[in-house]
Amino acid sequence: MTVTQARAACHLVGLDVDELRPVRIHSNAVFLLPRARIIVRVGRGAEAVERAMRAVEVSRWLAGEGFPTVVPVAGIEQPIVVYGDQEEQAPVTFWEQADICPDPNPAAAAAELGWLLRRLHTLRPPVVLPRFRPLDRLIAAARSSNWLNESDRLWIDARAVELQRSLDMGEFRLGAGLVHGDAQLGNVISTRTGPVLADWDNAAVAPREWDLVPSAAEERFGGPSELLTHLLAAYDADPTTDPGWEILRDIYELRSVAAHIRRAPSSPPHAREAALRIASLRAGDRTVCWSAVG
Repeated sequence: MTVTQARAACHLVGLDVDELRPVRIHSNAVFLLPRARIIVRVGRGAEAVERAMRAVEVSRWLAGEGFPTVVPVAGIEQPIVVYGDQEEQAPVTFWEQADICPDPNPAAAAAELGWLLRRLHTLRPPVVLPRFRPLDRLIAAARSSNWLNESDRLWIDARAVELQRSLDMGEFRLGAGLVHGDAQLGNVISTRTGPVLADWDNAAVAPREWDLVPSAAEERFGGPSELLTHLLAAYDADPTTDPGWEILRDIYELRSVAAHIRRAPSSPPHAREAALRIASLRAGDRTVCWSAVG
């Protein structure tokens, strides 16, 4: 259905969809119009319209501040809201395709991300950003899922409440401020003029450590622990021994199950990955290797 929504939005803004091709289908569906050099993103799920509006607003402000970011296409009032199954709203946004150069090795990408985050965390946004509630979407996905068994649903709900309580009581040395919200290596784009940061749907005011946690989670996917070392060296701070670090890491890993739960009923690969992640989280086994499912 997402390709239909992407095509409908393109027609509404006068873009030729003959060459529309998928790039990635996950929490958002991402398409490319190669001749126009435009990336088309279709949002899904609860609060999708609000998240898309935030991404456009924050990235435009950052671009005006000279921060290296992907840029929304000018001249289009965004997001364009189209409708899918059961009249669900789907926000569609349009982004200039970056002048991509060959990806750096993971260590270099981690260092670039550390540099970008250090710069980002000094900025004070003029836009109102939401309260940091990283587990709300997971809780909603678990409670509404017909795929989850009752034991896993109850465990996820209880664990999420426990971690949210710990977060509310925690102290974080780097302080609260603007965060990207999903600062994984895949959101760093290497261009001919330097790295830029993409995907601002999760921008919020939160403990700044939150943006450093995704690189720690790379080990879950078989990545080397040195990636976090390179990121922290470029960021010029190391909060990994602070009491709040483990809380944020556990929150990040638990919330990663949400997208897989939502897609599990119609996608066997997502169902298998969701089951694997939930089982390893319940067992407290961090040696189990997870897989990225597109």
